Amino acid sequence: MDTNLAAVIYGPGDLRMEEYPVRNPGPGEVQLSIRCCGLCRTDVHFRDFGSVGHHKVGSPSVLGHEISGVVNKLGQGIVHLKEGDPVTVDNVVCCGQCRQCRRGRQNLCEVQHMVGIPPNDGGLMRCLTLPARNVYRLPQTADFEEGAMMEPLSVAVHAVNRAAVGLGDLVVVLGAGPIGLLALQVSRARGAAHVCVTDVNNERLKLALKLGASCIVQLESVETDAQVAARKVQETLGEAPDVALECSGAAFCLQTAILAVRMGGVVAAVGFGPESVDIPVMEAVVREVDIRGCVANNNCFAACVSMLENSQVKIKPIISHRFPLEEVPHALDVVRKRQGLKVIVNCGRDLVNGPQTP
Repeated sequence: MDTNLAAVIYGPGDLRMEEYPVRNPGPGEVQLSIRCCGLCRTDVHFRDFGSVGHHKVGSPSVLGHEISGVVNKLGQGIVHLKEGDPVTVDNVVCCGQCRQCRRGRQNLCEVQHMVGIPPNDGGLMRCLTLPARNVYRLPQTADFEEGAMMEPLSVAVHAVNRAAVGLGDLVVVLGAGPIGLLALQVSRARGAAHVCVTDVNNERLKLALKLGASCIVQLESVETDAQVAARKVQETLGEAPDVALECSGAAFCLQTAILAVRMGGVVAAVGFGPESVDIPVMEAVVREVDIRGCVANNNCFAACVSMLENSQVKIKPIISHRFPLEEVPHALDVVRKRQGLKVIVNCGRDLVNGPQTP
């Protein structure tokens, strides 16, 4: 591969499209020819502010953690992949040996790194080398856009797992963005009897209905009374939900989620929002509401690929914008302005998202 155009972050507000070194795979590694990479607000935050939580931009690195591609080269010892395989990437790279990993909480690995999260290189480039154990073969029926969406789907699957959504449950999903729309579908696949979706955007709510929502609640953008919003959810569902999946990151929605669920209910906090918010903690205490944080995914990719292969989730309706790799800065602006839903960057030279060939 003679050139490797990449979106390299140097610091806050300093993203450069430039050539980047191509690294040959070592033992246990695989080199991918990247086809598609999804963008999310995490990428925007790194571009604009140089950090997300405790992750900070230090040395130059390549953004992009929602990745699909084709196996280009194999390092020694790889038996589950072959050159030319269409693949997706689990961006959580764990050590497998620390206390958290031994307890089955790989996403909380004490020494983990995440593909595409600085200082670790990601998929907004032509060619990427990474651990082969994080690479999953895509089903033949899937395309590369769907492959790039396996990472956000894994976030939704992990959230539904954390909330322990089960057969017959009533669920409310707060926020009809990409993660919320995926969490809706995963909840239905898990056996939820009814799923209510809330948002301020009516078009997103219409899409939620098409993707399996039982009912919707359109919240006012200036709404400030979480108790009133919680009652709207309960009245629309007919009773208080068992589970609330907060996927917006808005403080108001987290407050609403806590107030809306039944006694003994569960709130899964999925969306990234302010560092700290005021919540009705005594309501959670006296009604024994569980508030469970959710970050990345915990060994969910095999389930995600299976859901895609068995048509248990619809990906394409959630993709609203497509850009070539050269236009990453503009694509990030589209995400920042919340225009549309999921933005996909096509990293292949031919800009074709079709037959899966190397």
